Amino acid sequence: MVFACKKCKKTFRKDVEEFEESDEYCPHCDNHFVLEAVTPQLRLEVEGEDARIDSRMISNRDHRIKGEEDRTVFDVKEAPNKLG
Repeated sequence: MVFACKKCKKTFRKDVEEFEESDEYCPHCDNHFVLEAVTPQLRLEVEGEDARIDSRMISNRDHRIKGEEDRTVFDVKEAPNKLG
């Protein structure tokens, strides 16, 4: 894997299969470049809709999604019977 040191701006390669504690330092300037992982805090939440769904991806006029019919003041199904 290729790393870049933020302090001396030099790049170097490390074998991550055999990663040791001494590999956490830049070989050029001995800057400690590996950040320790933070353990996530446990929390209780109510599951809802998937936040990854973007509302712009679903159009209101998508014909594959069945929704409510267009609303009108007049009863469209009974109109031909009343006019004649």
